[in-house]
Amino acid sequence: MDPRGNDRRTGPQFSDAMRVSQRAVFQLADRLTDAGWKVDSSSIYPDTGEDVRVEIFETGGACTGLSLDLQVKGHKSIERFHVESDPAHLHYPLDVKHLVGWERKTRPVAIIIWDIRERRGYWALARDACERLDNRSRGWRGQQEATLLIPRANVTDDEGLARLRVAVARDELPKLVRPGEEVAFELSVQVDDSPEGRAKLDELTRFWEGGGAVTIEGRFISDIVILHDSLRAAFGEDYWKRSTAEVRLASVPGSEPLPVRVEAESPLGTAQLPYVALRLARSGRRYRTLSNEHQRAAVTLALTVSDEDTQHVEVSVDLALNRRDVFEATAAARFFLVATEPGGILRIERLDEKETCLMAFGASTPEEGRNALRRAHELLERLCLLQDRIRRYGTFKFNFPPPRQQIEAALKLFGIVAGSEHEIEMTYTAKIRTKGATALAIDPTEGPVTFVIDGTIDNEDIVEIFGVRVPIGPVRCVVADVPRFVEAHNNALQQALASKEETFQVKIPCRGRYLHWIPEGSVEDRLDAFAKEQSGYFTADQAGSVGCFADYLDYLEQRQKVQTVAEGVFRMVNFPPVSDVEDLVVVWLQSGKTAVFSHHTALMLHELSDILPPRIHATVPPTWAPASLPAHVVLHRATLAESEITWHDVVPVTTPIRTLRDCTDAGLDPDLLDQARREGIERGMFAADELPPSTTFAAE
Repeated sequence: MDPRGNDRRTGPQFSDAMRVSQRAVFQLADRLTDAGWKVDSSSIYPDTGEDVRVEIFETGGACTGLSLDLQVKGHKSIERFHVESDPAHLHYPLDVKHLVGWERKTRPVAIIIWDIRERRGYWALARDACERLDNRSRGWRGQQEATLLIPRANVTDDEGLARLRVAVARDELPKLVRPGEEVAFELSVQVDDSPEGRAKLDELTRFWEGGGAVTIEGRFISDIVILHDSLRAAFGEDYWKRSTAEVRLASVPGSEPLPVRVEAESPLGTAQLPYVALRLARSGRRYRTLSNEHQRAAVTLALTVSDEDTQHVEVSVDLALNRRDVFEATAAARFFLVATEPGGILRIERLDEKETCLMAFGASTPEEGRNALRRAHELLERLCLLQDRIRRYGTFKFNFPPPRQQIEAALKLFGIVAGSEHEIEMTYTAKIRTKGATALAIDPTEGPVTFVIDGTIDNEDIVEIFGVRVPIGPVRCVVADVPRFVEAHNNALQQALASKEETFQVKIPCRGRYLHWIPEGSVEDRLDAFAKEQSGYFTADQAGSVGCFADYLDYLEQRQKVQTVAEGVFRMVNFPPVSDVEDLVVVWLQSGKTAVFSHHTALMLHELSDILPPRIHATVPPTWAPASLPAHVVLHRATLAESEITWHDVVPVTTPIRTLRDCTDAGLDPDLLDQARREGIERGMFAADELPPSTTFAAE
């Protein structure tokens, strides 16, 4: 051992772990030699037990043409890799970077977990192990470590080595068949009328029509003729005679990507995937499936196209949020919610040819799952704001569904990062030495009592959220009730003196501000800048987007800086009220800035008659989900073009000519309509030939 702590080998000396690994390689080499396989001795020395190269031979000495590399992990005992709840597998942890490297090697790599006391091992092919991990969780490749499930049936006895030979042969199958050959063997399948037989027939039919993969067990194979000597040698003659033999058929996926941009539109709004690389994933006699599953993206699309009807496309959307950063997870969740909303439309534009395909599809996600995703999306949107503030501490890796403790940690951190003041009941450990301490005598008229706590509130100075540890930092506290604080301090001092304690604690009702999280501008400044664009008005959701949450809104309202004008709508007091359209501003904000004022209300705003409507009229899109609006609001549903919308102060309103057409269709009093026509023409708001035909209606 190097005195500086470096593990350095000198001469033939090895560490204990290296000696165990070397013994494992020797024992495995003996076992494989007994089985007739050839171990490349040059790959053992001077290595320490990894990358042993092996050629597979028949027992009689015939070469199979198969070879593989072995990654040997030697242990004195493998009992610790047994899990009682899963007796069929060994649970073995490995570095992901090593596993992915073995997956990418040209020659198959087998991982051998070897027990030197039992002189036997258990194996798994790296590519098969990675495929099983992909099926379990797509996020494992982004982690540092992954747990392999190694079947206990894959032992290094004669039967287990035969299984390894077959696994290697399947892995090497594309190399064993000559390029350009479409048929490697002739297979005759015969299924009976049992439930298993009928299920297998349905599976084969689906494979024949749509591609994919299917496994045909030996009991359904009536005859098989191998057309290539290389296949016969690789698998062995005896393999095809076993009842346990099986053949796996798979359609060959495409290799050329089809780059597209995907836009989703539904009543929830719009969302986009700016780049999706579609590839032919499965192909059969009747239909083909294009997918971007090879991208391992947060959103996986699958488009199934019928060869008989190319206009018919079935679309499925899959979501994988685990271990994604919050920005990617937020965009993916948004797209999924929009795309799977009933009535959704997909626009798929080819980036190479600028060709657009429009398709409608139905939602297939259960409402319960959508509700859970909606809640997660709301949390993710707030986490995105938070991520920008804590970037120096790390990047959030989201888990779906988010555990309760992570949600609680997020809520705590939201309040901290907002930089706002909070009325909190704190236990402040002053650690004042009793010896020499005197009773406090503070005059409340001298001003507030302040002190700073170095990063501990309620005995917590770290918030851990989605894999990131965020220190709270120092907190400045202002005592809210000075007399009560003085009384509590003096009582605690007397109790400490009586008990001969060295320090004492005091519960202090106070207001705290997290000093490391004070924003560049105060919360009021950010809210003021935001509200300025809306004549001083804003909603609770908009306030939250700049870090001003419910508790701080209450604080501002108590100090008469903010005024509530309607449910969920507020006004900055320093802005003068917009007296003539305040009701309209409130309705517009309550509608999520979706409503456009129209009909009778628009006629009044344009001053095109003497109309004084008792109710507010507004137009919303046909598919818009109603918000909680006041009872005196009349909603009309229509799709308005941008050219049909103008602005009155800060609220949108239909143009004069669109307003007149709407009022005509709605049956407004003919006298008011005639007055509106005359005044509009006289003021140059529209021409006479633009007017809708006059029709007499009963007044509404």
